[in-house]
Amino acid sequence: MHLYNLYKDRDYRIVPTLERIQKAVEFLKAKSPPYISFQVGGTNGKGSTCAFLERIFREHGYKTGWFVSPHLVDEEERWRINGEKISPDRLEYYVKELKNIFDRFELTYFEACTLIALEYFKDEKVDVAIFEVGMGGRWDATKVCNPSVCVITNVERDHTKWLGSDVESRAIEKLGIYKKGSPLILGSMKFPLYTKALELCDEKDLIVGGLDFFSYGKVNKDETVIDVYEWEDVYVTDATLGLWGKWQIGNASLAITASACLIKPDVKKLKEALRKTYWEGRMEIVRKNPLLILDGAHNTDSVKKIVKEVKRYIGKLTPVFTGLKEKEWRDSMSFLKDLSDRIYLVQIRHHRGEELPNLERHAKDIGFREVIALSSSEEVPYLEEDIIVLGSLYLVGEVKEALERVKRE
Repeated sequence: MHLYNLYKDRDYRIVPTLERIQKAVEFLKAKSPPYISFQVGGTNGKGSTCAFLERIFREHGYKTGWFVSPHLVDEEERWRINGEKISPDRLEYYVKELKNIFDRFELTYFEACTLIALEYFKDEKVDVAIFEVGMGGRWDATKVCNPSVCVITNVERDHTKWLGSDVESRAIEKLGIYKKGSPLILGSMKFPLYTKALELCDEKDLIVGGLDFFSYGKVNKDETVIDVYEWEDVYVTDATLGLWGKWQIGNASLAITASACLIKPDVKKLKEALRKTYWEGRMEIVRKNPLLILDGAHNTDSVKKIVKEVKRYIGKLTPVFTGLKEKEWRDSMSFLKDLSDRIYLVQIRHHRGEELPNLERHAKDIGFREVIALSSSEEVPYLEEDIIVLGSLYLVGEVKEALERVKRE
């Protein structure tokens, strides 16, 4: 039994409160997890930062738990031990064991996922657990992991319905993961995250990119390198990253800093961890000839960033795009014109997927010369040109499923 099957038609009834998950945790007597936890939030880059952080601890010999959101193909991807996803049988065990608690406290899907993570990591006796914030921070269920270190990558435009239409409101929501007396690592001094942090947090708990720790590097076509990273007595040079893109230098630097709050990283192991880090659906090159890249960029800022980097280091690519009904996909689509004057559009199977006629209409309205509607994601592997798939992690997941079917055939 998959957890998702219990939550059909009710998994997005979002009511901002921690009361439900806190009561469930107290009922299970799981308030103080017997492992060290990290909580990573932010608009963009938190998944990649978690991937780097988990790999750093694993390379140093620690047993790791990693809570991922959302999944791409298999629900089991959400819960990982030493990078390996939970088995279907083990997940079924937890769903059956905890179902009465899910119902008793009326947990949302994400809250139920978080509760399973707490129990799974405890049972597996992990040393370190990495929790990726689902949305916002102030009332995100992952707060019950009782983190020793919190990280916020950035504050950009996403989930405005719940987090606020202005950037300062979103910054306040994300800073809600802060725990007084514990380190809070910020990706940069950029307004308003740092300024709001100075208002809401104890300044001695803050560790800020560009103020306390420093890094710079470069992208060479298909390789990304940290030239220099420095914080206190941690100094790293010439570190190749397993993830592509200039922004990954910042994500890797956040992970190094977070790990160094609790351990003294061995530079050789650190560089090996950064090189080995892999994260599906993040500028993932799944085919080279013709080129097929998958990326989960799903908000305006992340799409804009991807387009800029692709134009600079790769060149022209034809986008395959979709959107979710509650997302600002129209703004994202406008940036794709810089990649090509033609676009492929697809409606995903997920109930939140925007309808294809609406996608087509807007693409024509904003001036794409050629708008091609695909019947489904199944067509993508057969497109014989250089393409990039983006707009939703759900779309990335569907394309990965289609690629697997093509391989089997």
